[in-house]
Amino acid sequence: MQTRDLEQNYHGAVRVELCFVCAGIWFDHLGSVQLAPAAVIELFKEIHSHLNDARRPVANRLPCPRCGEALALGYDLSKAGKFSYYRCPRGDGRYTPFFQFLREKQFVRDLTSAEVQRVRAQVRQIRCSECGAPIDLEQSSQCKYCHAPVSFLDPEAVERAARMWSSADNRRHLGPNPEALGNALMAIQLPHTNQPSASGVRALANLLDGGGNRGAGAGAELTLDLVALGVRAIGRLFAADR
Repeated sequence: MQTRDLEQNYHGAVRVELCFVCAGIWFDHLGSVQLAPAAVIELFKEIHSHLNDARRPVANRLPCPRCGEALALGYDLSKAGKFSYYRCPRGDGRYTPFFQFLREKQFVRDLTSAEVQRVRAQVRQIRCSECGAPIDLEQSSQCKYCHAPVSFLDPEAVERAARMWSSADNRRHLGPNPEALGNALMAIQLPHTNQPSASGVRALANLLDGGGNRGAGAGAELTLDLVALGVRAIGRLFAADR
């Protein structure tokens, strides 16, 4: 794990440990809720900068880095819905996968049934944002291995979060304005693959807002991670703003 000291609400710093191979964050007790708005943005940038790193599955037994006890799966609720993490039974802290951190901080939401139908018309298979397994949209709208529902980075949620960050931490410029963040997500272009049928697939936003099949053959054979697409869009915007 790599250690980072991030800004804490009010004063001080929150020390977190990041594992990019396992795609997760270790927070000591209450560390996640103590993050200042700028620290949330900093972690978002870290996740973006390591999107293409090699990954390995989460081990069946995760030891607490403080006491060595086996971590237990836990659940909590945010305004975006339920998220999960692995907690120390002694209360030393918790290990949160990147995807679940984004859900906790209200970047991510599940697709509605109507949105799943629109995506299904263009893309038969996507990749689970939680475990990386393929999801056959013709058969299911959730992963058959970890049971995570199909999710994506929500433009409206990002815009709301950006407004919150701006009002909560106005001591310095935090990056792109809320409208730019939302627009970046709405302009996501689905990447090409080596499969000819993928050429010209519409922007993800047009799939979700009912844009139809213009510019792409229906049922294109792609394996996409909808959350990763959103992270890339916002990450590029932050990089361009430096």
